[in-house]
Amino acid sequence: MKAAIWAALIAALMFAPGGSTVVAAERRGVAGEADRTEILFLGTAGGPPLRLYRSEPSTLLIVDGRAYLIDCGIGTMRRMLQAGVKSEQVRTIFFTHLHGDHDLGLADVMANDFFRQSVTGRPEPIDIYGPPQTKELVDAAFHFITVGFRPFENLPQPNDGAYQSPFVTHEFDRGGVVFQDDKIRVTAAENSHYALMPPQRRGQFRSYSYRIETPHGVIVFTGDTGPSEAVERLARGADVLVAEANNGLPEEVAKSTAAMAAQSHWSPEQARAFRAHFEVEHLDTHEVGQLAAKAEVKAVLLDHYVPQNKAEQAADVTSVRSSFSGPVFAPDDLDRYCLGAGVLAPCPDPPPSGEGKPSVR
Repeated sequence: MKAAIWAALIAALMFAPGGSTVVAAERRGVAGEADRTEILFLGTAGGPPLRLYRSEPSTLLIVDGRAYLIDCGIGTMRRMLQAGVKSEQVRTIFFTHLHGDHDLGLADVMANDFFRQSVTGRPEPIDIYGPPQTKELVDAAFHFITVGFRPFENLPQPNDGAYQSPFVTHEFDRGGVVFQDDKIRVTAAENSHYALMPPQRRGQFRSYSYRIETPHGVIVFTGDTGPSEAVERLARGADVLVAEANNGLPEEVAKSTAAMAAQSHWSPEQARAFRAHFEVEHLDTHEVGQLAAKAEVKAVLLDHYVPQNKAEQAADVTSVRSSFSGPVFAPDDLDRYCLGAGVLAPCPDPPPSGEGKPSVR
């Protein structure tokens, strides 16, 4: 009886409703679309704290149907399911830096994929690239998820008391080319997100921006950063700049600081440090426009919003356009943009959806 139940579970995983078999999905890729690069926004809210209508930063880059995940904030796996993307279709993950709003969703993605691999008995490596301490993050996440698998008597159990991890970590501590395959080439540059960090700690932490070359154009992900000549050089001539959108108006920064200080019972020194972090170590939207203009990029996609609603997004776009004349878009979670022949536009065909796109007010 147990064998029959187990076989049914495997069949359910392999032939899930609304999708073809895992094998076919892996062969076809995520979207089944050749000759274009897609940028799928899984999470667009900067954090903490968590937002009701947005997940935390995570973006899926789909090149000729092959998926690459950039950052993995809380809510990433749920948004992937809503977009019709299975965790096993993502074999490569990149972290810009290891702040919690960019990495705390990793365990969900790993758990969903590891369960599928445990059931099917087909272990496949998942490569995870990032700054120093990425291995510590991945190892801790893997230990965390395996605790929850031990009580399942029908799951394959390790002989030595420890599961074999299929997650392979690749750390780097300097800029340059960090990844290349037959679809993309990824170049990293250290940015200024940790500019205020004491020098003795700077040796332990790194924050990177990425330049990703695809057959259809070049995309630069700033990640979190303040103004940076290194990022400007990295973005030179890119077709798309994906940049954080922080409202840097003094009154807005002061308002956010006061709210967080009251909520967290901060001291005046902590409140001043928080305010300096936003003013120095993040790009506001006017600075995004300046960066885009200086680097002569073709289009801008905003991300990592501190505000949440449509009116504030529209104001962000206006702010960027005050110093940049190219197209500027302000995506919501699950929005897709297509890049073909260096031209960026919203994808014409809606993605498959398991639960519908979340509303943003």
